[in-house]
Amino acid sequence: MKKVERAPTLATAAAKNIRDGMLRGELLPGEPLHEVELSEVLNISRGTLREAFRLLQSEGLVDIFPHRGAFVAKLSSKRVTEIYTLRALLESYAVRLALEKQAYSEADYRKMKALVKQLGELEKMTGYAGSIEVDMQFHQLICHCCGHELLLEVIGNLQSLTLMFILNTILYQSDKQKNEVTHQTVLDAILDGVPEVAEQVLRQHVIEAGQSLLERMEENK
Repeated sequence: MKKVERAPTLATAAAKNIRDGMLRGELLPGEPLHEVELSEVLNISRGTLREAFRLLQSEGLVDIFPHRGAFVAKLSSKRVTEIYTLRALLESYAVRLALEKQAYSEADYRKMKALVKQLGELEKMTGYAGSIEVDMQFHQLICHCCGHELLLEVIGNLQSLTLMFILNTILYQSDKQKNEVTHQTVLDAILDGVPEVAEQVLRQHVIEAGQSLLERMEENK
């Protein structure tokens, strides 16, 4: 028997629209999400919009406060630390497993190279939505061959918070090197094929991004 494919609900579609607005920089961290305005723009009821807010809240993208309403989530220093330290452990282990199993195909390597090149091209353009998406695609790709289903499930559950993390590194301009350069370093380690080295390089890549973001957040208090 085939699995039943469920059509997305209005709330799910609305949540995606709001999430995309965050990616495009139309909805910034800490910004209030006005029910009347958004329900009119999205052409949905306020009840459906509240359901969309709850979906985004479960992903860590929206904060809901009693008597105040919904706001685009604003990452605290504690949450940033939790995100990058967990990603550093999980993603680096996934890459190590993939290399130990020699699981990457030539198509995977070509796609990795193309994504890193695309990051360089996007850095020359205005706007940052594309950069966030490509950055996330690169990290998803290097992890996907690990063969550890539960590990991939946990990494997948972090995707929305990863989105917020990357968005904040851009908003705070915390990266000390260009995106293409840092991701090329990771790619080179993967191409060299030594599991322990690639694991360490990726872990350091994520840790340095997290620590730089924390520094910028502290400077902007």
